[in-house]
Amino acid sequence: MSGFIDHSASEASGSESEEDEVQGQPKKKASSGSRSGSGSSSSSGDSSEEEGDDAGVVEDLIDDNPIEEEVSDAEDSDTEIGKRKKHSDEDDLEEDDFALIEENLGIKVKRNKRKRIKVMSDDDDSDQEVSNENEADAVANELFDDDDEEMPLADQDESSQQSGKPAADVADTYGDLDESEESDPDDFIVDEEGQPISRGKKKRTVVHTDKALQEAQDVFGVDFDFNDFDDYGSNYEDEEEEEEEYEDDEIDGEPGARKKRVRHSKRTIFEVFEPSELERGHMTDVDQEIRNADIPERFHLRTIKVTPANSQELQDEAEWIFTHAFSKASFSNQEVLAEDRKDMRVIIKKINSALDFLRNQQLEVPFINFYRKEYVQQELEIRDLWKIWQWDEKWAQLRARKQNLIKLMERMQQYQFDQNSNPDVIMPSHLRPLTQDDIDRVRLAETTEEYWDCHNHFMLYYSKDIQPMKDAEKKKKEEKSTEGKEQGGDDSKAEKEDGEEDEEVVVDKPADEELPQDTLKYARGRNSGYYICIQNGLADFAKKFGLSPEQFADNLKDNYQKHEVEQYPVGPEELANEFVGPQFESAREVLNGARHLVSMQIAYDPVVRKCVRTAFRERAVLKVTPTKKGKKEIDESHQCYSMKYLINKPISDLKNEDFLKLYQASEEDLLTIEIRMGEPTGSTTYLEEIHSLFHRDEYSAIVEAWNDQRKLALERALSKSLYPQMEKELKLCLLQESKDGILRSCCDKLRSCIRVAPYQAMKEFDDEDEDFDTSKGLRIMSVAYRNERDVAGFTCILDGDGEVTDFLRLPHILKRKNPNAPEIRQDKENELVKLKEFIMEKKPHVIAVAGESRDALDIQYDILNLLNQLEEEHQFPKIYVELIDNEPSSVYAASKKSAQDFPEYPEMLREAISIARRLRDPLVELSQLCNQDEDLLCIHFHPMQSELTKETLLSALYLEFVNVVNEVGVDINEALAHPYKAGLLQFVCGLGPRKAAYILKRVKSQKRLENRSQLVMHCHLGPKVFINCAGFIKIDTTSFGDSTEEYTDVLDASRVHPETYEWARKMAIDALEYDDMADDANPAAALEEILEKPERLRDLDLEAFSVELDRQGYGQKLTTLYDIRAELNCRYKDTRITYKTIEMVERFNMLSKETPATLYIGKLVLCRVTNIARKKPQGQQLDEANPERSEDTGLWVCPFCRKDDFSEISEVWSHFDAGSCLGTAIGVRVRLENNLSGFIHTKNLSDKEVRNPEERVKPGMTLHARILKVDIEKFQVDLTCKTSDLLDKEDRLRPPKDHFYDFEAEDSDVKTDEKKAKGKKRVAFIKRVIAHPCFHNVGYKECETLLNNLGEGDCVIRPSSKGPDRLTLAWKLAPEIYSHVDIKEEGKENSFSLGKTLFIGNEEFEDLDEIISRYLNPMAALAREIQSYKYFVEDSGAGNREIMDQKVYEEKKKAPARIPYFFSTSKELPGKFMLSYMPRSKTVHEFVTVTHEGLRFRGQVFPTLNTLVKWFKEHFRDPIPQKLVTPSHATPRMGPPAFRTPGRTPSHTPGRTPGRTPGATPAAYSTARGGSSYPYGTPQATPMMTPAYHTTPGGVSGTPAYRATPRQGSVYPPGSMAAPKGTPRVGGTPRSGQTPRISGQTPRISGQTPRSGQTPRISGQTPRSGQTPVIGGQTPRQAGTTPQYTGSSSRPHVAPRTNSDTDWGKMAIMWAKEQKQKKRERGEGTPSYHEK
Repeated sequence: MSGFIDHSASEASGSESEEDEVQGQPKKKASSGSRSGSGSSSSSGDSSEEEGDDAGVVEDLIDDNPIEEEVSDAEDSDTEIGKRKKHSDEDDLEEDDFALIEENLGIKVKRNKRKRIKVMSDDDDSDQEVSNENEADAVANELFDDDDEEMPLADQDESSQQSGKPAADVADTYGDLDESEESDPDDFIVDEEGQPISRGKKKRTVVHTDKALQEAQDVFGVDFDFNDFDDYGSNYEDEEEEEEEYEDDEIDGEPGARKKRVRHSKRTIFEVFEPSELERGHMTDVDQEIRNADIPERFHLRTIKVTPANSQELQDEAEWIFTHAFSKASFSNQEVLAEDRKDMRVIIKKINSALDFLRNQQLEVPFINFYRKEYVQQELEIRDLWKIWQWDEKWAQLRARKQNLIKLMERMQQYQFDQNSNPDVIMPSHLRPLTQDDIDRVRLAETTEEYWDCHNHFMLYYSKDIQPMKDAEKKKKEEKSTEGKEQGGDDSKAEKEDGEEDEEVVVDKPADEELPQDTLKYARGRNSGYYICIQNGLADFAKKFGLSPEQFADNLKDNYQKHEVEQYPVGPEELANEFVGPQFESAREVLNGARHLVSMQIAYDPVVRKCVRTAFRERAVLKVTPTKKGKKEIDESHQCYSMKYLINKPISDLKNEDFLKLYQASEEDLLTIEIRMGEPTGSTTYLEEIHSLFHRDEYSAIVEAWNDQRKLALERALSKSLYPQMEKELKLCLLQESKDGILRSCCDKLRSCIRVAPYQAMKEFDDEDEDFDTSKGLRIMSVAYRNERDVAGFTCILDGDGEVTDFLRLPHILKRKNPNAPEIRQDKENELVKLKEFIMEKKPHVIAVAGESRDALDIQYDILNLLNQLEEEHQFPKIYVELIDNEPSSVYAASKKSAQDFPEYPEMLREAISIARRLRDPLVELSQLCNQDEDLLCIHFHPMQSELTKETLLSALYLEFVNVVNEVGVDINEALAHPYKAGLLQFVCGLGPRKAAYILKRVKSQKRLENRSQLVMHCHLGPKVFINCAGFIKIDTTSFGDSTEEYTDVLDASRVHPETYEWARKMAIDALEYDDMADDANPAAALEEILEKPERLRDLDLEAFSVELDRQGYGQKLTTLYDIRAELNCRYKDTRITYKTIEMVERFNMLSKETPATLYIGKLVLCRVTNIARKKPQGQQLDEANPERSEDTGLWVCPFCRKDDFSEISEVWSHFDAGSCLGTAIGVRVRLENNLSGFIHTKNLSDKEVRNPEERVKPGMTLHARILKVDIEKFQVDLTCKTSDLLDKEDRLRPPKDHFYDFEAEDSDVKTDEKKAKGKKRVAFIKRVIAHPCFHNVGYKECETLLNNLGEGDCVIRPSSKGPDRLTLAWKLAPEIYSHVDIKEEGKENSFSLGKTLFIGNEEFEDLDEIISRYLNPMAALAREIQSYKYFVEDSGAGNREIMDQKVYEEKKKAPARIPYFFSTSKELPGKFMLSYMPRSKTVHEFVTVTHEGLRFRGQVFPTLNTLVKWFKEHFRDPIPQKLVTPSHATPRMGPPAFRTPGRTPSHTPGRTPGRTPGATPAAYSTARGGSSYPYGTPQATPMMTPAYHTTPGGVSGTPAYRATPRQGSVYPPGSMAAPKGTPRVGGTPRSGQTPRISGQTPRISGQTPRSGQTPRISGQTPRSGQTPVIGGQTPRQAGTTPQYTGSSSRPHVAPRTNSDTDWGKMAIMWAKEQKQKKRERGEGTPSYHEK
């Protein structure tokens, strides 16, 4: 880089002089850093008469620190002249302007000619330089008179030009050179007299003492000058060089008519490159500072710098680090972080020593670990030392924060003293004095949480006083300054003393990774509740609670009532009335404010927070519940499946990254995580425990009231502030522990890769065989490929130094020797021949194959076959073929560095090179990924490494490189000879990427590093960096031979540090028993001799030597002496793990890209069927074969392959003999998504028996399966496709659930979701095309919304969800009560049109208008009649039994002799009205049904309400007929029972008793609402009752509910006759006048026979839909006849009807309909309507 700077500087000098001289201006003022030695030049530049404004601006930019000089009057005048000249320069006219002036004025205008300065060539003689002035003038005039444009630009630069101006003017313009300063021999720019004009010289740096070397340095600049870096910024950043060129400009077609001056500024590297590129290349000013600093680079890069410390601070820090980093257990169970420790005192002492080395001696961790073992080992390993290094940074950060807070608190304390020092002024009641205890508590804070507790406590009380404190300090300072000026004294001392007060008060804020203080913002805001309470004087009220926050904290800390609660004599509510004001308008609000104030003060007390934090972390339990999204997405393939529901799981039971998985799911809105205070079963809560410390044991109303207020305040403090904060803190801790565990796992994996030693040659190689000689290193051959068939593979061969010697392209490496494709087979064979010839020619010692996929096994197999052939044909030794993980190699091949290293090689070849180099030395190859692009992060170390920040992961991985590289050492000359090894140097102790690059550059200029002392002499390392790195940089002194004249020390090739070289020499001399005091003693020769005879060292008494060294003040060095002896026995012995062939499990994981966490037994996978697996029959099986003939086709079937096209049995035997039988199908072969092969046995295909798998699956099909077995040797898995296994309801194959899994919550959610799904599951209706004003294409809910806006009796006709041949009539019975009636269509033209015939039940209608007029309007009229009745209840509670009971009871109470009765609507049964009355002392509820024929009550139909009421008053004492009613929990939305929408009749009722009619369970029968139950023997229904179908939500669907037939007929009251016990299923409703025919017998239910009459026998078989029930085996003779009941003389009672009650018009209509019905009937009175 020095050459670059010197070269650029020389160019700048020449161009600068030429540019300035051409312009008639002097060169710009040099910066003070680079040209401080040329004072005369600077002064001449300042006094120049022709200096331009631009030059002045640039001069100001360059000279940031101008030297103040005294300017004389003459110089001032010259400066004024220069300013006038400057203006004249600006007003200079062009040639065209002068011509125009001359033409207008008619005179010759004098032109100011510009001066040119002669640039002398190197060949000019000094005599020629001092020439005659007249000759110079003549030459100058001649040059200026000629046209400059005719001269080429290069000639202009090289020619010498003079201005013709007198020398005195030149002197005035440019200034005089100091006589004391020598002229620069390199200054070839001269003035018009030939005198050189000096720019000023750089300060001459004397490096060499030898005069000749110094002269060579002055002339050639070959030596590196550190001052170049000091002037780096001024030379290349601030200075701007300008050049002038003259270009031709054509005007009006005349070339050269005008000269145009173009300026080109010299661009610096900061202008050429982007800041990111400069930072990437370590070319910024900060990087230069790091390079020059004499401290380890990693010390410089640390966020908080390493500072010296005294012994007391080191001891405090050591104890702190031991407590928090080594002895503190983690909250969760982190297996990788578990550590075993020994004696505490020993560890603290060694931590103290390590801190002393780090902070006071600036020794880096590897140096301490290798060269200060006596002070840290055995208790502390290198990872422990790095932990100390990291925690030292945390200690420094915490200490700095504490100091800042203490300083702020001391200032606040002084401010309080100043404000309240007047004894006459009463302190505000809310003011809390800042005590020394508060400050001491900050000093004693040991954790970040405790620091924030103190910080927040301070901000709670004093945040509003910070700004007034600053104002007061500022005012105080101004007053002192004024007093000092008035006294005329020097107040600088006072200002210095008050310097601390000038500091800006910065309120510390927690970082992102620390604790968010949400409640603090709420507490200290001026509009916060706490501040409002303080303003309104509630602080006085808070003091009446009996204990201050500090007193309660003492009680809580000691866990007993150290401070008794002081009881205020007035109750809290009475006291609160005194504080009622505009802000708090009631005593209740005052109490709330006071409790808030007390809770905030308690919650922010540091002692309270510490106690609660300890208890919370000891008892904390975890609760996890899935969100609505999580219930769907978290399946058994999700990482949180086993923790989907958790309840009361202790946080100590969390393992490894469990919490991070839960946290990820919560961030994705899949889970909710709650950490709460766990309460043991049966024990008191934590609130009750601490309430006893804030409780007064007295029994009085006032005390109890205050105790309640105290408890509420504590509860608020815990629930609103403490628990949420503790939960946040604990979540952050658990999250950090999980990330630390992942980070350690990543580091362990990397360490296992780079701690593998280079591949060693096997014993099979004979050293005498020149072809396989291993003395110069191993030749390694590698093969790389891709899974893509169209991408060619490559193989290459590397020599012993790791350089590529040859390669071969393998386009057919993945092809198979397929006998069915001769071309493919030929290509494969030809390629194997080429590969064999390549191996035979290059003779590798080992071959590496990329472990890309399972195809690597085939490639390995092919290469092994070739090697076996070579062993037999050419007596090759045994050569091993190793499988290598290609992930790092593929990352390197795709990186920018590999493209720079091998720009002409394809990516696959670069990967092959990387694979070979990795086998050669994994540490070297992986270090190439540690570059500016951070390619190392592309390697997959852990499945969850993406959760770590890039900086954290990269820093930890680099530390692993530091550990291993310093363990192995770096040969810097090897790194120069082979650049791919240069990446190791940055990890050497004390170095980094900047210092390493600088050292390599310096060593490269010296060709090689011959001894370690040259690191100081040539590389200019400081003493601290040299001490750190010297022992880890090895130099192979044996490779130099006689080629060097420098002194070489054999210890430079060992791990022996230069500081112990004398001890090593002493050990060598003593071992050889030489006299070290003799004149001819030669320690170097003794060392060389002892290296040849290291066994002589065994006789040394190193303990005695160690004692002597300790006596001399060197300390304990026994371990160091043993290390020196071991190193002299074998210098730089590689202590890494010997390479081993990859094991079977690792091979499976590498080739399948699976791990035990991603491929396990029971996992659900997708697979694709490839073929059917068959087992060919053997000889005995063929002999015993028994062919079968198919009953369907009559052809013979092979018993093995099931081929069924043999016409004769002989053909089957021929089929066996020809070997055409494929065999018995035993299963299915599949392939998984990860390219593993799978097998599904026939028995595992289905739960049902499968004889031929081809009947179930076909090649190419995709199947869901579960893994039953993993065969890592064959790369095959066994699968199952059984439905039972896929569902796995018994959890035999699914991943096991957590021990704290909340199964109850999961079951509850499943049932709730199923219930919701069932409720939402509605069949979508088909939109219809029906032109009618009442028709709407809407659903159920939309229909009710429409009806809500309509009047009572209005209707909406909508499509039905039962099918395209159904409609639903919905009409409004009353507000929010809607009845839905089913309409069946017949005679439809298509699915969208309206049917020609419409049916409601058995009633036939022609169109919708007829339904509305003849069916709906009568019902609406009857409903309105009831609602207008005087005893109709319209209250909101109408229809509710309890409310109606109360209302009837009240009326009965008013008039006990009367029987009150009321009508009300029924929301549970739309279409019915509830009749409630009280005959005696109990309310009875019956229902009145509205039909289009009238009001049906007790089985009778009444045309009007008055008729019904009249009959009711006469017969209310009659027994109520028993009916089958809807269960109490059902809410059907249907019309009159006779015509409501039919429901589904299930073909089978669960729990049905054989021979018993479904639905005839006694428990299913009861009276109407409010009626009493009847015994089992009581008749439940009569044959004349019409079954009405409806679906009961939540009950048994399709159970028929029988109602009385709404026509004239007999009604059988209970007791008049025996009705059948069973309830027949009837397909349709019999017509009016028809008697259903019920056949068979009714099975007995209770075993009793009704006494009255004979029970009709009903068959146990349910009649089918459309079948007419038969009673007693007889068919009704005609409509209206009464069935004959044998053995019974009683007849049913019929309600008397009068002529006035008969509606003859309706009777006529009924008669007409009956006539139509008879024409359509098929058979004996079968109804036309059938239930579907």
